[in-house]
Amino acid sequence: MSKHITYSLLSLFLFCFSHSYAQDTLKQVFRPRLGLGTGVMTYYGEVQNYQKNFTPTVNRIGGLAYVNAPISKMFNVEFSATYAKIASNERTIKRSYNFESRIRMGTVMLYYNFYPLFQEHRSSFHPFIGMGFSSFEFLSKTDRYDELGNEYFYWSDGSIMSLDENDPLASTEAVPLTRDYTYETDLRELNEDNLGKYREQSLAVPLSIGVEWHMSPRWDFRIATTYNFTFTDLIDNVSPAGTGIRKGDEKNDRLLFTYVSLSYDLKFGKNNDEEYPDLMDEEGIPLFAEWDPNDFDKDGIIDALDDCPATPLEALVDTNGCPIDTDEDGVPDYYDDEPGTKFGSYVNEYGVTITEEDFIEHARLYYDSTGYEQPFEEFRTEVVMNKERTKSYPRASKTKSGLTYVILVGKERKDVTVNDLHKFLGYNDYSTMMKGDTVYYTLGSYSSIEEAVAAKNSLEDKGVDVTEIGRNSGNGETLFSVDEEVIEKVERVNLQEGREGPNYSEPEQVYRVQLGAFRTKVDTDELYPGLDVVYGASDKDNINRYYTGSFKTFEEATEYQKELKKKGFDKTFIVAYEQQKRVTLVEAGVEEDKLPANYSETTELTTFVEDRDTNQVTQEDVGVDMSKVKYRVQLAYSKEEIPVEIVDILYNIKRIKPVKGKDGSTTYYSQEYNTAEERDKAIKEFEKYELENLVPIIEYNGEFYTEDAFDKKFR
Repeated sequence: MSKHITYSLLSLFLFCFSHSYAQDTLKQVFRPRLGLGTGVMTYYGEVQNYQKNFTPTVNRIGGLAYVNAPISKMFNVEFSATYAKIASNERTIKRSYNFESRIRMGTVMLYYNFYPLFQEHRSSFHPFIGMGFSSFEFLSKTDRYDELGNEYFYWSDGSIMSLDENDPLASTEAVPLTRDYTYETDLRELNEDNLGKYREQSLAVPLSIGVEWHMSPRWDFRIATTYNFTFTDLIDNVSPAGTGIRKGDEKNDRLLFTYVSLSYDLKFGKNNDEEYPDLMDEEGIPLFAEWDPNDFDKDGIIDALDDCPATPLEALVDTNGCPIDTDEDGVPDYYDDEPGTKFGSYVNEYGVTITEEDFIEHARLYYDSTGYEQPFEEFRTEVVMNKERTKSYPRASKTKSGLTYVILVGKERKDVTVNDLHKFLGYNDYSTMMKGDTVYYTLGSYSSIEEAVAAKNSLEDKGVDVTEIGRNSGNGETLFSVDEEVIEKVERVNLQEGREGPNYSEPEQVYRVQLGAFRTKVDTDELYPGLDVVYGASDKDNINRYYTGSFKTFEEATEYQKELKKKGFDKTFIVAYEQQKRVTLVEAGVEEDKLPANYSETTELTTFVEDRDTNQVTQEDVGVDMSKVKYRVQLAYSKEEIPVEIVDILYNIKRIKPVKGKDGSTTYYSQEYNTAEERDKAIKEFEKYELENLVPIIEYNGEFYTEDAFDKKFR
């Protein structure tokens, strides 16, 4: 490249660099990426390769180096230097001509990244287009002589000879030659067309398209192609001004450079871990904000300022547009199943603390599957999530298995009378959740916060007192309230986009199957395992009733009741609700021939209350199923952090079952045994570990008993 071209490009680069520093309101200092690449330069012009109408021509490998710097979220400026060779060898009936040219090119490009189109999916692949300005130098030569200095003459029969075909001595003196493909003759110096010493520099307008793969926070891989529309037709020395075989058309020569590259982000300056250097005006507004004022994720931060431009609506964000992580566990609040994690704790991908018991269980499973005994600390490392904060935030409603949003219409703690909540049994999508000692009464189940908020507003329009919107983690153990600020944000978006919730104006007729009625609340997981149980209580008699299923027809409810009887739930009956009111089956329109045997409309509602005692399932009714009895050994019990020495012992024993108690304690049990004899034999083996409390245990229906306690309760 000529000196003046080099100086010009360097001056432009330094100007942009210094301008970035000169901005008083610059968000951060210059942040360049240095890249190196290699590719193939392709020539498009009059000289074709080997045969007529064959394009593109033979290419040569080239290389490039570049400096790339962002000036906004969507725009990057790049300065590059490219070196490559092009060559073409035409051997046709019409013409025999060849050339090679060395291309040295300096380019400044403005790239546009199609960032907004890929924000929702947070892809690591970012396509881009670019346009710019190039100044290049070409040095074109031809292969005119062989290695001995003999000039080539191309004969019509396809041979290459030492004399012209029309030379009088050709028939006797001419000898065959072989090309050495050494381009030794400068075409400009040859001046066969009397063009003089024309400039071997020119300009070009490059258009580029490609895609970048963000391999890591620092490294990017690029594949791209740049088509250069040059301002010269002399690269091949064939032009309209030429004569003979050098007579060309009116089109300028073009160059295509296709390449791959690897770039490194220098990231020097302040706050460069998570921010792009957006140039600001005097009022702190990005220079490109007027061009792109959109807020893709509607979090109140325009895309030009948004460092995380694809956060879901349920996420509260900071001033940079990134989800807030209050407990700093690496999992944003909107996605965190344990929002108050103790600082420094190990968490899984959902923000839940990984306990020592989890590590032990992981170690046990690993040993069972591989047979390889790994050190405990290695297991600890394996199960801990990668805590490096990224900008690829998941959409909770679409990514996390089982997560739903529900409308809370009431909640109560143990032994608190329910006031009129039983009326919601008339809604087809009414459900209850029993979490610890609290019962949550809900309507609906929605995969997105947008749907839940629309449903909430619809219910409130109908006069329903909505307590809040809940986020069910999907693991059946936690239910979190959605922040009011989030709800307000979603309401604004719903209003803008015209979203409407379900029509709750006329609750449909609903049939349910009553499982039982009790004076006090019962453990439904124990009494009705595997069933989706709905809890309901009346403010009239304070009886706790439990239902399952929700059906639009009596026939559907009947079929489901038959399935329940096959599973052993034989003390059930069907009830009907209409417009939030309990009605008899006759009032619900059930035909006489379909009514249960010995059905009496006059006693149905009375029976609904008075049968509570006969419907109550006691342990005497159930009895003991010896096939469900398992034998274990209690190895250790702790209310505090388990000592390291105990962990080591348990790890050596393997196949440990830790069980959390309601008081926060943890009991560690051995593997299960089929007989008491096997268990007692294991106890003798465990004595060598000098554990303090080796207790024989009987497990039944998920509960753990000492032998005395089991005999007292069941025998």
